[in-house]
Amino acid sequence: MISSLLDYLQGEILQPLDGDYRPVRIFDNPVQKYHWAIGSTREELEIRFLVIPDEGQRVMDYPHLEASRLAMQVCSNEPDAAITARDLTEEELSDVFHADWGRIFMFPPNPRFGLYIHCKMITLFRENRGMMVVFQLFDEPSPAIDNRLHIFQFVEG
Repeated sequence: MISSLLDYLQGEILQPLDGDYRPVRIFDNPVQKYHWAIGSTREELEIRFLVIPDEGQRVMDYPHLEASRLAMQVCSNEPDAAITARDLTEEELSDVFHADWGRIFMFPPNPRFGLYIHCKMITLFRENRGMMVVFQLFDEPSPAIDNRLHIFQFVEG
């Protein structure tokens, strides 16, 4: 299923060759569905992928709103939970991801989405293709998490 969605997006997942990443079983949860997941016990990181194809629906006219909605949906409902965000730079968008728009969010995830302390959500959008959402779930920040930022890219063309 993920391969047909990637074909539609004309994108590719750059699965890490180090870190012993393996597919992780997808668990149904009431917070947010996703299409595929990999994880590494060595790096203590789980990475989930959600593909939102642009099939002519109006929501893809406003990717920043859809990304913000997803962040609020997946974020913990605890009173002290906070969401931080940063837009990707023009260089990151064009040279690394080949995307038209992108933003990174950080927040504590809803425990029903995953029993982790932190979630880094990377949203990448390409016009007429759609949006890739990457959830990086972890307990302790480490350099491995930043090394996995570039795990997806749209194919140029």
